[in-house]
Amino acid sequence: MAELERLEARLGDLAGAVAWPPEPDLRDRVRAGIAAGARRRRVRLVLLAAALALALVGGGAVAATPALRGAVVQWVPAVPSPSPSPTSGSGGVGADLRLGHRYASVADAERAAGFRALVPAALGQPDEVWYGDSTGVIALLYGPRGDLPPSSDRRIGALVMEAAASDSAPAFVKVAGPSTTISQVTVAGGPGEWITGAPHGVSFPVGPDGRTDSFRLAGNVLIWNQAGLVLRIESGLDERGALRVAATAG
Repeated sequence: MAELERLEARLGDLAGAVAWPPEPDLRDRVRAGIAAGARRRRVRLVLLAAALALALVGGGAVAATPALRGAVVQWVPAVPSPSPSPTSGSGGVGADLRLGHRYASVADAERAAGFRALVPAALGQPDEVWYGDSTGVIALLYGPRGDLPPSSDRRIGALVMEAAASDSAPAFVKVAGPSTTISQVTVAGGPGEWITGAPHGVSFPVGPDGRTDSFRLAGNVLIWNQAGLVLRIESGLDERGALRVAATAG
């Protein structure tokens, strides 16, 4: 026992005599590694969403929309036809479109979403307000009326959809065929796109595996970035009318 105690004492003395190198500061390296991993995960989400669109339509070219955050376009030879939407019941048109949970007011949906929605003053208060927990999209739905002709879905006068814009994780995946036209426009001083012609497909990526919440067809759509959001207005309006409405969003 005495020998063991003397050995322990000697080792203690040696420990104090050894010149240990200074401990490296690894915080910057750790932060950089975490950021790089997050970027890789976001890129994988975009690729998975695009791959899902490819699988859905059987091939085509995928491209992020130039200068527009929060959207991916899939160009295909022919846009597939989704299942027909059921006639709206007591749950409202938004329930048929699988827009998420219905809220009594825009303010209620904003609290659930964690961001402020931009409501176009030209449209006024919506007939239905929805928010999708899985998609992160607030949807403001307006029925057809005098200043809002029916859209490609005859039950919709205007459908305004908004989500946080991202450089790498899209809120909207669009599937467009050769008879669809996409032109660059400016909305509120920022980039936007006007989509018209043959109906195009739209879906909403959910979860880290790139799954989409639904797939349906849409006609005339104006999509743009404003106030950190990506917004789209689906309606029966022409380009000038859609731009006029978008200019009042705030």
